Amino acid sequence: MGLYLDHNASSPARPDVIDAMTKALNTPGNAHAPHGYGRAARTLVEDGREAVALAMGVCAQDLIFTASGTEALNTVVKSVVDGGSKRLFISSLEHPASILMAETLNEQNGVEVHMIPALVSGLLDLNWLSAKLARHDAAKHGRPFVCVAVANSETGVVQDVARIVDLVGDMNGLLLFDAVQALGKIPLNVTGLADYIAVSAHKIGGPQGVGALYISPDAPFTSLMIGGGQEQHRRAGTLNVAGIAGFGVAAKAVSDMAALGAIRDAIEVGLKALEPNLIIFGADAPRLPNTSFFAVPDTPASTLMMALDLAGISLSTGLACSSGKTGASRAVTAMGLAERAANGALRISLGYTSQPHDAEIFLKAWAKIRRKTYQGAA
Repeated sequence: MGLYLDHNASSPARPDVIDAMTKALNTPGNAHAPHGYGRAARTLVEDGREAVALAMGVCAQDLIFTASGTEALNTVVKSVVDGGSKRLFISSLEHPASILMAETLNEQNGVEVHMIPALVSGLLDLNWLSAKLARHDAAKHGRPFVCVAVANSETGVVQDVARIVDLVGDMNGLLLFDAVQALGKIPLNVTGLADYIAVSAHKIGGPQGVGALYISPDAPFTSLMIGGGQEQHRRAGTLNVAGIAGFGVAAKAVSDMAALGAIRDAIEVGLKALEPNLIIFGADAPRLPNTSFFAVPDTPASTLMMALDLAGISLSTGLACSSGKTGASRAVTAMGLAERAANGALRISLGYTSQPHDAEIFLKAWAKIRRKTYQGAA
């Protein structure tokens, strides 16, 4: 299979997850059916809910399952607008699911959407946010809503969660933490601090097509999916029993990924030795231990990615949801560094399959590819 270095896009399903899903697929009942098969399916769902909630540090009763992190984010943005919030502050580093939903609701309902700017480091400009929140008129705009990704999917930069909580709390605002990339990679210490927390199974070795959303009991909520009474009438649709069972197993398997930082650092040190003009985005800020986002100014990132793919090494040029699109990375653009990645950037993201020798394998392949590049240019 080669060397897989694209865990931030989707981490391969863990073997025990596949086993659990296979067993669940052999449980024929609908989780809301009253007979024995239905009760068995329901048990799988609730066991999965308990495991995911424990990994998130939240109460299982406040957690609903969705079809993706995207659905979870869409649901929250719609909920706060329906609940009376007319002024939304969305991180400029956020996933398109939050940004585009906010923009859509702006067109439909006339809500104000403000993008929180980022600093060159990849951290958000919280002084800007503080000033904006201080001038917020709750009587006119309702409770302010702030949406922030705990960790950026491209650079891996981890935001100052504690200060964001304080800023939003001081204004009685509503806070959504997009923890899709953070879950399982760093301690998720946001329990009781956020009104909403969104996560996704396939970032931690669970199945694709399953997400989860924590909703604080006193937070506004509107069902995005309507129809049946599933998930305590909060999200209609037949539950993906096998997917939820797999998510639960993946959540239980989550372990400290700090050791991945040593592999990431070895790759970066080796790249710097080979590439004097290498640019590593977010290197001066706290980052996920598994992520490196870098640019080589003299060569298109897409060319390097394809060459690495031919060598059996899988990585990406950034946000997987934007694959096939042209233009600079959302994160790099928000950081004001688009000109430093005029030819694009590459992202290495490690995961549970990564091993210490992966750094050596990658660097050898990189050096070979670059020798061919220089020879071809000569």
